[in-house]
Amino acid sequence: MTRLFGDALRSLPAAAYALGTLARPFTPEDLVQTNRLSGHVAVSPSGASIAYVQTHYSIEKKRQYSQLFVQALDARDHLDGRVMVADFSKDSRPNPPLSESADETDAKKRFEASQPVWLTDECLGFVATDARTRQATVYSVHGSGKHWSKPQAVFTSPVPISDVQYSPVSGILAFTAGVYNGTTTLKETADLDLEEQERADTAQVYDELWVRHWDSFITSKLAQIHVLQLAVDSDGLLKPKNEPRNIIKDTAGDGRVEVSDSFVFSPDGRKIAFVAKRPGSDYAWRTTSYVYVADVDGTAATPINPEGGGASSSPAFSSDGSRIAYLQMAAPTYEADRNQIKVFSVEDKSAIDVAADWDRSPSELLWAGDSTLLATYTDYGRNKLAKVDIASGTITPVAEEHSVGSAQRLSDDKLLISYSAFDSPTDLYTLSIDHGDISRVTQLNPELGSSVFLSPAEDVEFVGTDGDAIHGFLLRPPNFDPAKKYPLAYVIHGGPQSSFADSWSTRWNLNIFAAAGFVTVAMDFEGSTGYGQNFTDAIRNQWGGKPYRSLMLSLDQLLAAHPYIDSERLAALGASYGGYQINWINGHSTRFKALVNHDGMFSTISTYYSTEELYFPETEFEGAPFDPKARENYERWSPERYVQNWKTPTLVIHSERDYRLVVSEGLSTFTALRRQGVPAKLLYYPDENHWVLKPANSLRWHQEVLDWITRWTPEEQTADDSSSNTRKFVVQNEL
Repeated sequence: MTRLFGDALRSLPAAAYALGTLARPFTPEDLVQTNRLSGHVAVSPSGASIAYVQTHYSIEKKRQYSQLFVQALDARDHLDGRVMVADFSKDSRPNPPLSESADETDAKKRFEASQPVWLTDECLGFVATDARTRQATVYSVHGSGKHWSKPQAVFTSPVPISDVQYSPVSGILAFTAGVYNGTTTLKETADLDLEEQERADTAQVYDELWVRHWDSFITSKLAQIHVLQLAVDSDGLLKPKNEPRNIIKDTAGDGRVEVSDSFVFSPDGRKIAFVAKRPGSDYAWRTTSYVYVADVDGTAATPINPEGGGASSSPAFSSDGSRIAYLQMAAPTYEADRNQIKVFSVEDKSAIDVAADWDRSPSELLWAGDSTLLATYTDYGRNKLAKVDIASGTITPVAEEHSVGSAQRLSDDKLLISYSAFDSPTDLYTLSIDHGDISRVTQLNPELGSSVFLSPAEDVEFVGTDGDAIHGFLLRPPNFDPAKKYPLAYVIHGGPQSSFADSWSTRWNLNIFAAAGFVTVAMDFEGSTGYGQNFTDAIRNQWGGKPYRSLMLSLDQLLAAHPYIDSERLAALGASYGGYQINWINGHSTRFKALVNHDGMFSTISTYYSTEELYFPETEFEGAPFDPKARENYERWSPERYVQNWKTPTLVIHSERDYRLVVSEGLSTFTALRRQGVPAKLLYYPDENHWVLKPANSLRWHQEVLDWITRWTPEEQTADDSSSNTRKFVVQNEL
């Protein structure tokens, strides 16, 4: 069935959406220039106001804009009810002119504000980092309504800081900073940084894994939590009473404990809970992490779940601080294991299981009262939020449509949530816990849905390899006419343990392909999340098996059910595991006219020896490739074995700083294609990671991808017609 937005998300009457009479098609230029929330949204102590950073990119000016806003939650007008307290822009070109500098004449424009944090209801803090010295300063602005003071410095750190939080109860400001093991002050780390800059060589030496992770090489610095006490000075301003102090440096004998997730204060502001791995040589092949609790007056933390298991996450204190809820995986090497809810008693030092039989994997926990938790989770293509009764384990959905992102408590019955859908960019809303009522707080992109048409998504469901339901979404092009024939964009997600959820994306946005004239379909095959743990686990040692067969079976049923899709004009696109699947498809099928492989896998074996998180392939292929039995699995599912069958024109995209699937995987794919004479193009980014994040690079990505799939899926082509070799994507005429 087709799901349209409720009143909270709809900007126009349904008729306008359905007919597209008031809007033009959505373009890549629209996508990269959307206003976006950046980082954490801060809620004031009373819950009456919020603060957030909004970013925006201008294609014309080649500039990135960052603005800090304060907004009263009772404001009737989304735009008039907010006040800008910091405004910054910078040239986003790779090599901007040397004369480029911030506007020093306007106090608001001197600060690239990040990490807003409320110090009181009338005092907002934020962080600005000096691009040259890397010193980070916490500034404060005072005011209410539309009147706010100029920023004033509260505290300056000699090194960058992150995850800044403040407890108004204890007056403790806490943050994480990367420090060298064995140092006792931030200045010591800054001094060692200066010494490092004086080195004549650039060598980095390792004797253990990890060497690098995601997009960065591992250094000897560790992310650790620091605190300092703030107090009101003689001028009525909050100032530090002491130097920052590392409260976890003595947790392990050698000090090597690194915070791997955000931390949380206890209600009295005297304790902090956080997640970290223990020191050891097995970082790369074990997911095990622990929930630690540290005293703000101490220097060491204690794990509340020392028995370990798999990864821990999302610690949350109850309102009286007597209990800590958290999420725990059981398997020590499986990053997609089911998250199980635990509640730890501080007094008894023991934990109970909550909703142990719930076959979903929650991603975040909050307390909704003494006997109830709130959990976000993925379910059938939606990111939902539900109440969880601690005693009975009863699950009561609160928000079931579209996708809930982050969630924070505002009051006993009200949450602040980020919320989005395929045809609605992320905005902030309030949500009633008891009644599920949703009210809009922000409207960051009012033109999308009014002057720009976005296609709503339709749920589709087919029968897969083992008879399981394979769920997905279908989006139609603007001005859709069922009597016409349309090309298909068949989009395959990465992960592979993830899902196509009804949410807004700034990268693989399905509306981009629909607006380009393609019927766009995205299916959740075996391995996807939100359909039970057995379905998620079904991809293990089946990478080119069940998921591939289910994708092909779903495609057969899709074409039979929707005759307006031209079976001779099919394109398939995928990233990460989706890129693996593109290579696998090329070795096993010729039904597609064009393929797009973004950061995909060429060889399972070479990937094992070049990736960083070894626990992932060791779980997926049931061992390491130097084990003879496991090696059979690696070889069985390696796309490289079938390159002699590759015939379909393929766009290959890869980036230098992708350490998950290294750039040689993309180069190998391109080499195999061109050496065999298969039409191919390589799109290479020297400055991106597994994702293409920079706006100008993203724009080029979309242009190249749409050019490619448009070029190879022409409407008509005769034997002597070579126009398909030069055919390019163009925005459709305005509706």
